[in-house]
Amino acid sequence: MYTFKKVGPESVETLVHLWMETFTQAYQTVHSPENIDAYCAKNYSTEAAMTILSCDQFNCTVAHREAVPVGYYILRYQQCPTYLDGGSSELKQIYILSSEYGTGLGSMLFEHASNAIQGVGYKWIWLCVSDTNYRAQRFYKKLNFEPIAPGPILTVGTDRLSSTIMALPIGKSRQSYDSPMGIPNLSILSDMKGVLGLSNC
Repeated sequence: MYTFKKVGPESVETLVHLWMETFTQAYQTVHSPENIDAYCAKNYSTEAAMTILSCDQFNCTVAHREAVPVGYYILRYQQCPTYLDGGSSELKQIYILSSEYGTGLGSMLFEHASNAIQGVGYKWIWLCVSDTNYRAQRFYKKLNFEPIAPGPILTVGTDRLSSTIMALPIGKSRQSYDSPMGIPNLSILSDMKGVLGLSNC
């Protein structure tokens, strides 16, 4: 049903579209329309997308359903600011369109991202999550992410949010589910809907 493709500069318009649509859908009940618009204008420009898609430090992978882009994740190959025993990469963003809520696509994207990190030899995946994004925190804890340090202040328009850095040893999440072949329980990500995002605000 879904295909996954690592994309480059040729997909700049696709990434900008997914950025704006998925962020708005995920946070429309969390932040005001004005703050969402301000955040998108500041962070989701064509120039910002081109920077990510042109840099080997990032991995942007887009999920397609019947050739239509419906979700994505972005990895940044950089060490966690808090010490971890082994190499690590940051899960910068993971989003799906609201049309895909409940399909298990979020689970597939997370598994794909974990495999990508493991494939380049890193041992850890880390991220920042807003301290007020309780659904995202529950989701990551179900994946066995552990809080390891305070994170930066996240800004969405006039909203200022404290955050927490969380980390997970690669492979540990797959061992935590009662699912065949080590695939995560899709209901966990289905329950999360779209609230998995940039710095997980």
